Amino acid sequence: MFQPALTMNTVLACVDAHGHPSAVCDGATWVAHRLHAPLNFLQVVDESEAHTGETHFSDLTGYDASPTRTQALDAMPGSHIIGGQSHSQQLLEGVRARALHLGHSMVELSLRQGKLTDALLDLSAETRMVVMGLHSHHLDSPWRQGSHHLEQALQAVQQPMLVVTRSHFTPPSAFALAYHGGAESLQLVDAVADCELLQGLPCHLVHVGARNPDIQAEMSQAAQRLADAGFSTHIVIESGEVAQVLGRHLTIQQLPLLVMSAFTHNGWRQKLLGTTTSTLLRRIPTSVLVLR
Repeated sequence: MFQPALTMNTVLACVDAHGHPSAVCDGATWVAHRLHAPLNFLQVVDESEAHTGETHFSDLTGYDASPTRTQALDAMPGSHIIGGQSHSQQLLEGVRARALHLGHSMVELSLRQGKLTDALLDLSAETRMVVMGLHSHHLDSPWRQGSHHLEQALQAVQQPMLVVTRSHFTPPSAFALAYHGGAESLQLVDAVADCELLQGLPCHLVHVGARNPDIQAEMSQAAQRLADAGFSTHIVIESGEVAQVLGRHLTIQQLPLLVMSAFTHNGWRQKLLGTTTSTLLRRIPTSVLVLR
């Protein structure tokens, strides 16, 4: 029976035919390459949502459905009772072929039936980072089933999570860090300083709010902490609506990645996220890395 050769260092990429699978594949492959880690593509089919209709994978290049690999997927526990299993197999084969084409050889596949959060928790001991995509139609709708899954996943997992929000993933050459101030933001700075994934990338330390001596002193302290860890840092303080200011800065500076904390201060989190995480993801034009 085929079993993924997982380790505690594994990058777990959750793929979905409607969630920009090629971009998720590219983002997960970039993460795995930076971390020198094996990559496991996970497809979870909820029986209540399983379908047998046509699914399109036109954005997956390099797809080659190996009969041997398909048989291995057939052997996975529970896979034989999934109504849409052939589509799941095609999707997994497509992202695997794409990752191999991108030069990452340590690739495994997992096909499961049930709830996404259950699978994430079941694999948590072997997972170093999670990568997920946002459904394309969620850019227009704040609350649909896939967005609900993303919300649940963000709440359930303890590992860092990269959320790929668009149909194309750009490997970042720099990133922005959403800095709201206080002890939690300093903890986020410590997490970034220790994050192997971000090492060597310039950081834009962005605070949305009033400029005052206290926040300037705190951000200078944060910038020094990052400098000590080898990061070049640019401090930005700008007033305005949080998501709007962050989105504008990311666009103007052509930064393809926003880093934020999973433990952001409630008031700032409300301004940044609105009522659901999808509110932020619709308004931020880049991928988002959520650190713990």
